[in-house]
Amino acid sequence: MNKSATCVYCGTAPGVTADHVPPKAFFPRPRPSNLTTVPACLECNNAAGRHEEYFLAALMFSEAGVTDPGRKLWDEKLRRMYAKNLGLRRQIGRSMRPVELATPAGIYLGRHLALGYDEQRLEGVAAKVVRGLYFLEQGVAAPPDWGVMSLFIRKRAHFDAVDPYNRMLKPGSHCWPAVFQYRVGFVPGEPLKSMWLLWFWRTHIFWVTGQPIAQVVANGS
Repeated sequence: MNKSATCVYCGTAPGVTADHVPPKAFFPRPRPSNLTTVPACLECNNAAGRHEEYFLAALMFSEAGVTDPGRKLWDEKLRRMYAKNLGLRRQIGRSMRPVELATPAGIYLGRHLALGYDEQRLEGVAAKVVRGLYFLEQGVAAPPDWGVMSLFIRKRAHFDAVDPYNRMLKPGSHCWPAVFQYRVGFVPGEPLKSMWLLWFWRTHIFWVTGQPIAQVVANGS
């Protein structure tokens, strides 16, 4: 990575650090030797850290935490992270809510605690990852005013809405199947218009679109 390049996130400051895309913390040890980085300024790199920590901590309380990488991450860092980070532990604890659970056949399973996600923070991390992926796919950074919209796919209606577009996408160039995969599609001649499907730990999906900010405003998004 050329550290003299401009930061791919803010587009103004020198990219004096190498930021992993996706975040290195999402991978258990031993980490792959081919993890990818992009140039980032110190401020952008540091500012994202607490959001990426929340992303990891929150999603590992779900089915991601019982995947093979998830179990390793719990053993390596998550238990220690919760023990040391009182603020994060309180935030996760406050977001626990009682919910009524039932099987698809309608059999009532009783009341259980479920985690209420801060979706804005999760989607912000997904949008940041896409900015990094854009640089890796295109070889140039997207402009600072690139409009990136992210959606955490959790409802059947979300899946149904994005499925026709997902069929148009191609596998990304930088994937590690157990931890992170993505699909991407660029509009020919207008690469800033793009669609991305991100898949973390084979359990959590984010749909992200990018287009020039002027078009986002014109479309009322």
